[in-house]
Amino acid sequence: MRSEIIQQLNNDVDYYYFLKEKPVWIKILSIYPNRLKDFLEDYKVIRKKRMIDKIDDVNVFLNLAETFLKK
Repeated sequence: MRSEIIQQLNNDVDYYYFLKEKPVWIKILSIYPNRLKDFLEDYKVIRKKRMIDKIDDVNVFLNLAETFLKK
């Protein structure tokens, strides 16, 4: 794997855990280093780190809080 890819992966330890869960990405990034954006997008979708996922989590929490306050 190229050093630029490794440096990017060093930014977050969870990237390495994700690579262990989906080892196909190791092969893809080794052959096609330009697919790093695809890797990061897949990571965000699987780990629910997209902004829409965070908003959804807050919405669920607010609904739960509202339910407790009604009682």
